[in-house]
Amino acid sequence: MNHQAIFNRYIQLAELLGQMFQNVLEVIVHDFQDLDHEIIYIVNGHITGRSKGAPISELNFRRLMEQDQFPDLLVNFSSRTIRGQNLKSSSLAIRDDEGKLIGALCLHFDLSQFEQFQKFLEFFVNSKVNSLIGLNDFGASHPHDDEIKAEIESWLLSKGLYAAQLTYKDKQAIVGHLYRRGCFRKKGAISGVATHLQLTRQCIYNYIELAKSRSF
Repeated sequence: MNHQAIFNRYIQLAELLGQMFQNVLEVIVHDFQDLDHEIIYIVNGHITGRSKGAPISELNFRRLMEQDQFPDLLVNFSSRTIRGQNLKSSSLAIRDDEGKLIGALCLHFDLSQFEQFQKFLEFFVNSKVNSLIGLNDFGASHPHDDEIKAEIESWLLSKGLYAAQLTYKDKQAIVGHLYRRGCFRKKGAISGVATHLQLTRQCIYNYIELAKSRSF
């Protein structure tokens, strides 16, 4: 295949990719025959500000000078425009039928729009842990469940009672005991007590209010 036929294939590919990712992907076909005018085709050149006929880039100059050090395929490396925009770039060496390096196909993905979106997402999902509020206060298990259960079982043992025979008066006494022990300051305590004593949250609240009134 002659020189021009090889590059025509890459030019078609550049046009395809450039149109598919308009405004965010710059695609360049480099021909190393004339290093002062080696860009022979470019799509979405506004991303780096380069145009057809521009001279060889530093990357491709190094690729020519250090061919043994450079792989033909360089994928997803970081680069930057002269305006400071971050790019994700890839580069593919173009060789003729005899394996001689004759050019390169380079892709530069503009990350600036996505970085703005990333900042928006970070702002949108950002939240803070509050020491007064449990991370699992919506029905999931809690880290202090075992402590609550142990506290209840200890109280039952001291009274010679079993969970299955508890009256509402017993449950009221347990809630008061847990309140005085500071158990309700622990994350998830309300859910844990409600589960272990089979009480509604309204009942627990009422029993706590009763325990508070008796503590004065």
